[in-house]
Amino acid sequence: MTQSAALDDTEGGRNDDIAAPEAPGADVGLINLEPTSRQYRTAAAAVAALAIAVATVAPIAATPLPQFAAFIPFLNATILVTDLITAILLFGQFSISRRRGLLVLSGGYLFTALIVIPHALTFPGAFSETGLFGAGVQTTAWLYIFWHFGFPMAVATYTWSKDETHGVQGSIWPAIAACVILTVALVLVLVWLAIAGDPFLPRLFTSASGLTPLGRFAPTFDLLICTFALFFLWSRRRSVLDLWLMVVICALIGELALTVVRFSLGFYVSRLLSLATSTIVLVILLAETAGLYTRLARANQMLRRERDNKLMNLEAIVASISHEVKQPLATIVMRGSTALRFLGHGQPDIEKARSALNNIVNEGHRASQIFDNIRDLFRPPQREFRPVDANELASRVLDIMHGELVEHRIETRVELMPGLPRVWGHPGQLQEVLLNLVRNAIEAMDVMQGRQRVLQLTTEKRPHDGVSIKVFDTGPGIDPEKLDTIFDAFVTTKSHGMGLGLAICRMIIERHEGQLLASSREGGALFEIILPVGSPPNAAPH
Repeated sequence: MTQSAALDDTEGGRNDDIAAPEAPGADVGLINLEPTSRQYRTAAAAVAALAIAVATVAPIAATPLPQFAAFIPFLNATILVTDLITAILLFGQFSISRRRGLLVLSGGYLFTALIVIPHALTFPGAFSETGLFGAGVQTTAWLYIFWHFGFPMAVATYTWSKDETHGVQGSIWPAIAACVILTVALVLVLVWLAIAGDPFLPRLFTSASGLTPLGRFAPTFDLLICTFALFFLWSRRRSVLDLWLMVVICALIGELALTVVRFSLGFYVSRLLSLATSTIVLVILLAETAGLYTRLARANQMLRRERDNKLMNLEAIVASISHEVKQPLATIVMRGSTALRFLGHGQPDIEKARSALNNIVNEGHRASQIFDNIRDLFRPPQREFRPVDANELASRVLDIMHGELVEHRIETRVELMPGLPRVWGHPGQLQEVLLNLVRNAIEAMDVMQGRQRVLQLTTEKRPHDGVSIKVFDTGPGIDPEKLDTIFDAFVTTKSHGMGLGLAICRMIIERHEGQLLASSREGGALFEIILPVGSPPNAAPH
């Protein structure tokens, strides 16, 4: 007695593995991640391959082939394992996202994993002539109909409920346990109905091996349900999971389209097609999971690198602040010692002691101003901007650095153009930039032996209402290979430097809508600050 291939099919659930790739990635967004163009192309290629296979076999699907009933248990065992793993992965994804749609989809995969067991055990000729458990003639057929009706309905329900914003409250384990219990109960009821109710269920085929009208309509009805689920899923598609679920439904439709007499060409090809689709889906699952773990590992590496960079930045900033503050502190100590020495004379030199103490007060204010300048770097710049005289700025810097210039036996040459227009900027920050350039020049010339040390500081008016401040030293100059990176953070030519000074200087000048340029000239290095004059710059908060 012949039986519809639909009664024996086992592929529909197998294709469900396609959803599995998304399950393990739910915790990193696969359930909500939009498919890439590459994923769309891959899915389209899979559907095209399915369509070609079905179109090729359909005209000769009824061709009879030798019977091999053991084929069904083998396929069903594969489906059991893969769909059970998929269900577990989707339950895990549900435990993270708490989407009710995922819970329903997990139950759908569990349903297919469980129902293939009685389907294989009751298949005639697989384990006994008529099937185990006292199965009737139509038991396997009705189990197949239930199976291929239940899974697309689960997909359709998932599609309908996947966008709900509210989820399961409290612990998710009761919800998962309830889903498992209900699914197991449903399978047991359907198995009991298919076995015990076999004499009472409508006939799907006659003893003459012909299909009844219901036998022809039932697979067609399942196909319509699959088509409905596909179009419903297409209209609400959003994620990678939705994309591959559509491929699963397409494979299920192709399988139902080849529903012909058992052990025919269509029977075997539909199952081989299902097995091939299942393999592709498993590869997709592994590829998606591997990709997710790869991205996660890279993200962890980036986080560790970012943490290390922040620690290094913090260390560099502390070192930079320390470098800036040490100079006024050293001056304070020196002036304090000088004042004590003047007061300790037999006849205290009050005037010189007062001058030293005044210098101490000034250096204390400058040290405090350094911290104010650093704080102002992170404020809207216009708040502290005011007109600044470039000549006064240069003179004040030379007064501050006078002691160090004398100590390092450096000759100072100053050329200040009179009548310069005032620039609009932050006096403290511009002073720190110029101090940093002068201090760098002193350190550069300090390594030169047997050569005249000259620091030249000039100011001039540039075309188009610009003011230029130039600092030239007779040090070793700048390596041409490092000119392009000299203002980058952590780039330094000093053995003890952190490489933040020039980077911060450039940032300050750019916030003033100016330029800080560096060049290597014959006999030394030249740094030039170019500042605009006129209205305050429209700099954005740092």
